[in-house]
Amino acid sequence: MSYIRVSIILIFLFTTLYSFSQNHPAKKLNYDTLYITSYSDKLTTKATIISKGNNFNIYDKTSKKSLKYNPNESIGMGFGAYFKKIGLAFAFNLPFINNDNDKYGKTFQKDLQATRYGRKTIIDLNLQTYKGFYIENAKDLNPAWNSQRDPYPKRGDIATAALGGSFYYILNSDRFSYRAAFIQDEAQKKRAGSLLLGGYLNFFNLQSDSSIIPMQLESVFNERAYLIKGKTLTFGAGIGYAYTLVIRKRFFITLSTIPGIAFVNFEGQKENLDYFYSKTKIAFRSQIRLATGYNGGKFYAGFNLTTDNISMDNSEHSSINYHLGNIRFYAGRRFDLSKIISKF
Repeated sequence: MSYIRVSIILIFLFTTLYSFSQNHPAKKLNYDTLYITSYSDKLTTKATIISKGNNFNIYDKTSKKSLKYNPNESIGMGFGAYFKKIGLAFAFNLPFINNDNDKYGKTFQKDLQATRYGRKTIIDLNLQTYKGFYIENAKDLNPAWNSQRDPYPKRGDIATAALGGSFYYILNSDRFSYRAAFIQDEAQKKRAGSLLLGGYLNFFNLQSDSSIIPMQLESVFNERAYLIKGKTLTFGAGIGYAYTLVIRKRFFITLSTIPGIAFVNFEGQKENLDYFYSKTKIAFRSQIRLATGYNGGKFYAGFNLTTDNISMDNSEHSSINYHLGNIRFYAGRRFDLSKIISKF
């Protein structure tokens, strides 16, 4: 299909959407215009640099030592567009940047994340599978290790899978906009905040060909931490708060924290089935979102950070903590489709 045909199809779709929106009577606004400006009638486009992570650590309560496993995180680039609350986005890795397999090992990953920031609700869904990790805190565990001389200890056999979702309700949705900070099809005109209420469900699976604790470190960790498999099912509720500070009408800082309490069922298995652990406990979960940038009428830019942390005991002597997150740097521009269409 030629570029001309693609352009004609896109123009036809945008014209149809725009005409459809104009043929309907105006609805009563469900937000305070003194606090929020909506750009949903404009085409909002953006380019994004993305770094995503999925790491975990094992903590021994007796020796106070941690074993931290990180994947070889990749950096990607993405593009997106939003119009009338309909969005389309895609991303791809940057191979000329992600060329450090000799140092950190190779990680095979699939990362699917979907988020809906509505007027009154926030919905997150994620599916992440990673295989191939390295020990990030090698220096803490072996003082003789030198990052300039020695490669990081690698475990290509370790694999993780995380599947989950969360739902939160924004109580002060008429004056506080989550979309302004994370989608940019709105703008926060005055500082405001809101309580957030909701719940979540997560499944996490960890497995390897041999003990996740390397043989050289077995003396540091309790023997019940020598797992080759572990899985958790977590569900719970959270209550948090989000707040946006507006500086000189265009610059903003948004911070959202949602601590929560969860019920966690953990099952762990050692090699040769000589130890199996299964127990349901109460665990802590925290979700943090940070966004800052410039949000003008046509141009906007900034970055946002999302982290999700869950901690649970895998025995009376040790615990496993895993972290999901991403960092995004973005820049974009809004277009008035009515003016573009009128030129054709």
